[in-house]
Amino acid sequence: MEYKNSGWKLEPDGKRLTFTDGHGIGTLRLVGKRTIETFPLKQIKRVRLVKRADGDSVQFAVQADRQISHDATEKMVGIDVGLKRFYTDSAGASVQNPRYLRQSEKRLKRLHRQVSRKVKRSKNRKKAIKRLAKGHLKVQRQRKDFACKAARALVQSHEPGRL
Repeated sequence: MEYKNSGWKLEPDGKRLTFTDGHGIGTLRLVGKRTIETFPLKQIKRVRLVKRADGDSVQFAVQADRQISHDATEKMVGIDVGLKRFYTDSAGASVQNPRYLRQSEKRLKRLHRQVSRKVKRSKNRKKAIKRLAKGHLKVQRQRKDFACKAARALVQSHEPGRL
């Protein structure tokens, strides 16, 4: 669920977030390393409630002016994203696809079997479904982490002064 400028209120101490939209969510206690009260309320553009298999979280979208300077370089690279290899660049270098889903198929298959054996609408079935969802979430996060790291490595390897 996503809120823009209305429907939520940050308490003055910055440790609680109250939802005033009438959905009955109420007040949530904020836990984290960074304090949100350091940002003025005008900078907080969106508040998003995210529900995943490993728990619920609140995301704040904060407007911040960020300046990143890139030196233009004459070096260009083309990328071909494929199925057998994650990508191949125009220089001929390629990165293998780690296939995280294939690696965890055995575990996910076992978790699916555990779900199907449980009695429908039982507590144990709900627990098994939660374990299965966490397994899929782990694969999703592995894939995203690998893609981000591979993209960063590709960009950094073609920056001036790196070679």
